[in-house]
Amino acid sequence: MKKTLCCTLLALTLGFSAAVQAETMGVFDFDKVVDNYSKVKTSSDEISDKLAEIQRYSLDKEREYKKLSTPLERKNFEENIAREISKKQEAYLRLKEKKENEIDTAIKNAVKQVAIANKIDTVVEKSVVFFGGVDITDKVIKALNSQ
Repeated sequence: MKKTLCCTLLALTLGFSAAVQAETMGVFDFDKVVDNYSKVKTSSDEISDKLAEIQRYSLDKEREYKKLSTPLERKNFEENIAREISKKQEAYLRLKEKKENEIDTAIKNAVKQVAIANKIDTVVEKSVVFFGGVDITDKVIKALNSQ
């Protein structure tokens, strides 16, 4: 009876420990990754340039508007400029969204690549972890900037 009980407990213990293998958790600092990813700077510059272009266009058109003399000319001018500015703003928003999506996708892919290479099962943002985890931030930055 004792022997059977010991064998049963041993089997349960071995089965339980095999089923509950410890996962390796990785953490990364998203803000640090964004701050050190070279593509973020170039994308940010491109987005800023597009916004500055819209602002310059608006200022130029404002100067032209002031030169108009009749109310009808001004009204037509306002309508045309409003459409043009709207198109430029839509293009700006599309560019901004595209760049943000590209960066987000690149970061996710780099995190996944580093996790697989380092045999890490789960990766979370560092700010949600109070203690523990393998910090892969620098490896993610290196992977991103080497692309």
